[in-house]
Amino acid sequence: MLNTNALHNALNILITLSALLVAILLATGCTQLGDGTLECSQSLIGPSFTAYVVAALGALKMVINITRDGLPGLVKPQPPVVK
Repeated sequence: MLNTNALHNALNILITLSALLVAILLATGCTQLGDGTLECSQSLIGPSFTAYVVAALGALKMVINITRDGLPGLVKPQPPVVK
């Protein structure tokens, strides 16, 4: 059986690393313009790639939640952890 908790933790790590990727974009030549957009003509990685990765990882987490617990599971209280 698939360990969805471990998968969620892995996805959380990947989403956090995606935020790090944005920081890397800024460090490797992207500049943030006055209106908040990123200008990345000097960077090796485009900001749209980062946005797609973050969106895909977030969507994957939602699909896993819905598949595992159903739609009501998105809002139900989680049971306490048993040690």
